[in-house]
Amino acid sequence: MESVRFSVIRALVCVASLSSLCAVLSPSFAAVVVNEVLYDPDGPDTGLEFVEIANCGDEVVLLGGWTLETGNGANHDDWTLEWIGGDLDHLDPGESFLIGEAVVTPQPDHGTSLDLQNGPDAVRLTDGAVVVDLVGWGEPLFPEYYEGAPASDAPSGRSLARTPDCWDHDQNAGDFSECDAPTPGVKNSLAHDLSLTVRHSGRHIFDDGGPVTVACVVRNIGFVSTEGTGAVLELFVDGSVDPAASALVTEDLSPRDSIDLALTWDVAASGHHLATARLVYALDADLTSNTASTSFAVGGPGGFLAVNEIAHSPEEGGTEWVEVVNVSRDTVDVRGWSLGDDVDARFLASPETVALHLVAPDEYLVVAKDAELLDGASSSPVVETDGWEALSADDTVVLLDRYGTPIDRVAYVKRWGGGRGVSLERVRADMPPDDPNNWGSSVSQEGSTPGRANSIQLSSLPSSGTLTVTPNPLTPNGDGVGDRAVVRFELPVPRAVARLTVFDLEGRVRAVLLDQAEVAGRGELLWDGSGLDGNPLPSGLYVLSLEALSARDGVFATARAAVGIVR
Repeated sequence: MESVRFSVIRALVCVASLSSLCAVLSPSFAAVVVNEVLYDPDGPDTGLEFVEIANCGDEVVLLGGWTLETGNGANHDDWTLEWIGGDLDHLDPGESFLIGEAVVTPQPDHGTSLDLQNGPDAVRLTDGAVVVDLVGWGEPLFPEYYEGAPASDAPSGRSLARTPDCWDHDQNAGDFSECDAPTPGVKNSLAHDLSLTVRHSGRHIFDDGGPVTVACVVRNIGFVSTEGTGAVLELFVDGSVDPAASALVTEDLSPRDSIDLALTWDVAASGHHLATARLVYALDADLTSNTASTSFAVGGPGGFLAVNEIAHSPEEGGTEWVEVVNVSRDTVDVRGWSLGDDVDARFLASPETVALHLVAPDEYLVVAKDAELLDGASSSPVVETDGWEALSADDTVVLLDRYGTPIDRVAYVKRWGGGRGVSLERVRADMPPDDPNNWGSSVSQEGSTPGRANSIQLSSLPSSGTLTVTPNPLTPNGDGVGDRAVVRFELPVPRAVARLTVFDLEGRVRAVLLDQAEVAGRGELLWDGSGLDGNPLPSGLYVLSLEALSARDGVFATARAAVGIVR
């Protein structure tokens, strides 16, 4: 009903403003043009295609002998006659003549079965002798099918329309735009109509404490200038009824003119924010295009969902997958969200069931390369992406909301954990995603926990252990003194699974002394200063890092110690 209401409004405004339309006509407006074409309706094409012809002049046009042809862009000069005007066919000033199929509403002035196709294709209007108008869309297209440059191929359900009506510069690419709701027999544009769009910041994250700038575009999509009038642009954040920022639109906008405006908010808090920009224009006859939503992040990604588990190296016959968990207090609709890396992201897709797109608080969603290969393994819904960015042992996973704002980003490396048939699990979803201590290999018997609590998930923050090295520095020169160091550790639990790693000052792994080994709460081992390849490490300062997990006690302990090697 809403679309019908606005169609009626459009019709009334256009009839009432006919004198205004004639007053703004200029050499940019032709007398008779192809004004709108719908060649790919939603669903079955049969019965819904149409071509609208408009009289943009101030005299009646007799259409007897006029013709409309469709062009097959696959071949040179391949035209099919679709309509010949009868003796009684005519076009009054400011009116349209509709040629369409049986189901088109309103009923066409001439009903016929059209042969319109997706691009590259074209329609040609003649007065029986010469070409009056020519419209081509899609590429590649032969030159005889278009004026200037072809219009872009419109998606299914959208028409190609001159906006404003009668806009004609003999340039199909510039004269036509996509119309979300086709308007057969009705004007494509109103007298007074402004639209608002937001230039989304994409993956840019605003600095914590710094100003946030939301870039907007205000466009005149009506056929009357805004001269002598004004509008107000406002920004509302996180559902607030009070605007966080505002700006005045004082410039005069002719039809099709636009202006870039920036809304700046100086007090943005850290985290993820939802924002709505609203344009207030007193003369606007159609308010459906006066609001635009977006989101942005301040201080880093975060909010709603968190990447919780990554299966980057499945067993033979398995599939890669990523698990996310809802860490917010609200149910999240992930339709339009995407998953990928720092360069490419793929939209989440799933069967047409809304329930699979809704993630309740503390619930999981698994995104897989091949959802069927996880049948029975996941305790939560599994969806696929439209394509899959292959994972590796050192990779980056980025989760983006429907506006393209980063919600979570994990840049993991092999030493964090995971391996063939074993997933990389997050210890706590509310701790930083870039902390190596917040990740580790799954200790589940199945090697992973898709759609359920991680096997190394902790309900409390990491505890501290102790780590000492004697002697320090280590002097492995073969003289029998200080050739080997005793590394002692003490944990706050009786038993745990531990990893003890040696790093250099650049953060590179130089040795692994314990690798997911089960240890007692107190223990010691010897180290002779050798590296991963068994060869002696060079003189320098190194850092020993101990990470230990007790899944039974729900404790994750860490400890650090510096040791020098002198040769």
